[in-house]
Amino acid sequence: MVEIIKPTVQAFLVCDQVIEDSLTKKKSLIGIFTHLQAVAFPFQHQQMGLYFCLTDAEGTYHFDIDLVYLNNEQPVCRATLPNIAIGDRLQISDFGINIPSLVFPAPGRYEFRLKMDGHLIAQKDFHVIQMPSHQTAEPGS
Repeated sequence: MVEIIKPTVQAFLVCDQVIEDSLTKKKSLIGIFTHLQAVAFPFQHQQMGLYFCLTDAEGTYHFDIDLVYLNNEQPVCRATLPNIAIGDRLQISDFGINIPSLVFPAPGRYEFRLKMDGHLIAQKDFHVIQMPSHQTAEPGS
């Protein structure tokens, strides 16, 4: 049986957008957050970015990222990355993906789960908060 090398995850962050410089391959994370606010549900967020950085991995890996509504363990979406080859366990590899148009069914806690070849290697939770809708009275009422 082949031993599965579980990488060390150095960072797993949620943001509005990940931008990668085409020359340097450096990544900029725009709008890192721990919670989102919405007035009405279901709430559609235009785009969400995920950044993860890992080391101590060698070989070709398949990554899936699941978004789960923790209040009832309901799956919201799954992102599948193309197979990624990492040549050296000492190498630090970082990845940024953007997921368009996510729909959150209700307020509560959500969690991204990073899986490598089906094995959970990192989790990142955040809250979606119900904001009060500010209703103003009509003049003269």
